[in-house]
Amino acid sequence: MRAETLTQQTFYQEYVMTKRSFEPQSFGVDLTRVAFDEAITDAFNNSIRGQISFDELLLHPRSALRFCDDIRMANGWHDVPDDIILRVVMQQRKNPS
Repeated sequence: MRAETLTQQTFYQEYVMTKRSFEPQSFGVDLTRVAFDEAITDAFNNSIRGQISFDELLLHPRSALRFCDDIRMANGWHDVPDDIILRVVMQQRKNPS
């Protein structure tokens, strides 16, 4: 059971680290990581306009998915997963640069 736990723990560590260290080109986006992050963050700020917080958006999954769909459609980023889009906004909120 210990080996199974370590394997599962290793899997999750690698999975989470991979999600943090992606390159936009992996999803067919021709932007640097900084420009990609800024585009998503700006889109969030412009679409929400202070009406609700990011945390509140996540409490409404359909609205969060619609936000992700809007990002993909507006930019032609058809292969960018929802969790990547939401993770970018979440990370920018926690670590504004």
